[in-house]
Amino acid sequence: METQTLIAVIVVVLVTVSFGSYIFLMIFHPEWIGITGKSAHKTMDEHKEGSDADDSDFFDGKKN
Repeated sequence: METQTLIAVIVVVLVTVSFGSYIFLMIFHPEWIGITGKSAHKTMDEHKEGSDADDSDFFDGKKN
């Protein structure tokens, strides 16, 4: 295989893997790439005036 062809194959594989990784993050961890996900919407709703906030503690599992 020629060097030029090998480089083209490597570039195509890297672009495909990168795009697939982006799609994976877009679906399963949208906050990591700047898409507002469920947790961000929940936080924004809790910060609205007059709403009940969920003050559960992550470490001991108790509600304040």
